Amino acid sequence: MQFRSLFILVATSVASINAGSLITNTTPDSFAISAPEPTSSGALSAKTVKYVTSSDGLQIYADSNDNVGKPALVFTHGFKLTSAVFDRMFEDPTFSSSYHLVRYDLRGQGRSGVPTSAAGHASNLYADDFTAVSNAFNVTKPYFVAWSYGGTVLSDIAANLPSDTLFGSVYLGAVPSLGTSLANVVEPGALEVISLLADPTENSTVWEAAHTNFTTTLFLGPANGSDTPVETKWLWRGMMSAAPPFSYELAISRDVNPNASFALGAEGFPLQVIVGTNDQIVNGPALVDVLQAHFTKLDVVTIQGGGHLTFFQNVQDVIDAITQFVSENKWTGGSN
Repeated sequence: MQFRSLFILVATSVASINAGSLITNTTPDSFAISAPEPTSSGALSAKTVKYVTSSDGLQIYADSNDNVGKPALVFTHGFKLTSAVFDRMFEDPTFSSSYHLVRYDLRGQGRSGVPTSAAGHASNLYADDFTAVSNAFNVTKPYFVAWSYGGTVLSDIAANLPSDTLFGSVYLGAVPSLGTSLANVVEPGALEVISLLADPTENSTVWEAAHTNFTTTLFLGPANGSDTPVETKWLWRGMMSAAPPFSYELAISRDVNPNASFALGAEGFPLQVIVGTNDQIVNGPALVDVLQAHFTKLDVVTIQGGGHLTFFQNVQDVIDAITQFVSENKWTGGSN
């Protein structure tokens, strides 16, 4: 009975915390929780969770393996999802012991606060979120690892922070910008589905069908996703409804200018891009073409049969690629 009461108390507290950070730009001060946490695979993984206050008062969910002193990698996730998608990488014992791993939920998505206007999605605020999370975990000069939509944050960092903020970056099928430029690198069918996901006025039948389609397409790749338990797909689908529908419309329609990151690329900023040959969302060769036009130090890794979730379905391949990239690249703010 005591355990049950404690469980209810903790669950109620966490629910209150999450609800309090949902639709607001001003929330209580940051706090941290250090404890073993259940991951998407059901395993327990020691980590520190923090709700970090950004420059506009918004609370940003972040967690870390607290391996301070090792090379730092900061991860950002794709559209409509959360940083929990990186569980398999963070759970890998060799990878986790080798690096200080940090990840966070982007504003307006997942467990982070939800801005209620386009002004809350300004580029400088995304850069400020990155800075706040980095400072909270004593991270300096990290490598920035971005999946899909998360790649836009590299453009925000480059446009608003010093040119030597990062040692390098890794794009996991990631895109540098949004808007009309997405048509250059995103598959037409995926673009159509994404537009439905971001429309809060769409009728419920079409809206839910779009989410089912998107979830299925994400997992296409090795074995066309048949090797992924349906429970995992349900979990990912659930992540897509962590924030109100209008929040995703604001997130996908925000202005992102990649010119500053492209300018860094021209100076020799190191970028690794990892693409799968069976990605049904991002056109890997087209993405590589876009990046090669701007980054003189581009490392291209192609995973045969890989889909849009190479970091989830081809974990060891991605870990090996990132490990080699980090060992060979360290940007110092000028041509290198």
